[in-house]
Amino acid sequence: MKASLRLCVVWCSSYILCNIIRLPSIGIMMNLEKLNYGTVLTPLLLLTFSLLLHSFLTVNDRGLGNVFGLNSTNTADFSFAAVGDWGCTPDTKNTVRNIVDKNPELVLGLGDFAYRNNATCWFSLTAPIHDKMKITIGNHDLSAYTSRTEHHPSPERLQEYMNKFNLSSQYYSFNFQDVHFLSMSSEVPYKKGSEQYDFVKKDLQNAASELGIDWIVVFYHRVAYTSPVYLENDYLREQPPLRDTYHPLFEKYGVDLVIQAHSHNYQRTYPIKFNSNDPSQPFIVDRNTTNYYHPKGQIYTIVGTAGRPDIHNFAGPASPYTANQFIAYGFLNIDVLHNGTLLEGKFYDNNGTTSDHFTIDKSNTKRHVTS
Repeated sequence: MKASLRLCVVWCSSYILCNIIRLPSIGIMMNLEKLNYGTVLTPLLLLTFSLLLHSFLTVNDRGLGNVFGLNSTNTADFSFAAVGDWGCTPDTKNTVRNIVDKNPELVLGLGDFAYRNNATCWFSLTAPIHDKMKITIGNHDLSAYTSRTEHHPSPERLQEYMNKFNLSSQYYSFNFQDVHFLSMSSEVPYKKGSEQYDFVKKDLQNAASELGIDWIVVFYHRVAYTSPVYLENDYLREQPPLRDTYHPLFEKYGVDLVIQAHSHNYQRTYPIKFNSNDPSQPFIVDRNTTNYYHPKGQIYTIVGTAGRPDIHNFAGPASPYTANQFIAYGFLNIDVLHNGTLLEGKFYDNNGTTSDHFTIDKSNTKRHVTS
């Protein structure tokens, strides 16, 4: 259809040019009073029609902004940062500086923010990135601290964060360019039958079929999968109800990336699928350590590296499904590139190095919902 219309434009343009070229000679050879105005107006009207038709076809092919020069760059390309477990320390300040230097369009705060009796220090440290930030609530954001280690439940502290980021619920979602972000809460009921579960299921169902959404990113605080990690005199453990309840949903609706914190280190899994027979040992669908082409599983990361001083050291070898892990301060940066078809992740260490790098390539593919 478009080819036929373009042929029409070419034919009309040729006809118009021939007639317009004839007009001066017609005017010279004929008395103007005897000039047939249809001879003049017909090619001009056809010219107007031809130009309008060309504009319509071009706008449909390239988009209105590109036709009229409104979009100087590819609008699908952008970056977002993610990090949790902050505190109010020199390392926290360095992480904020690191984020500011890389200048992402969006920052995901993964919970456990101030670790203080109030959040003033953290609000002050993160002021340069506050307008870019979306948050999820962590377990320490429900408490007020009387010392570095002693704290007590404090609904006022939670409300302080909720008010600062204009939140009426601890779980919510939003779109940014071609990415759908879902912020869940590991601090309110989330099992099947809860209000949060119903919200998450419906939200993912809608996002999976939404036109223009190429990626789904979920973020929350506590961990569904982790390598063995020391936590004071115990071990930091994954949350089986969180893992067993939501990984099947993430798999069903094509979630691409799950970002967690809580453990004060960095971890990234291979793309994994839920193993209903042994949920603690998920199926690894691609053992490449860096690059993935439309993987059929989810990549889980832990980014508890913003600045909290009590590091959680690893308690042995990495879990079999872990592609990379280390101790560092810094943040995970995600670039969405190539017209929204490539996701590139890098961990920018505050010491200036890039400690992790991975890509997910979804060119020439379409999102699908599994049965």
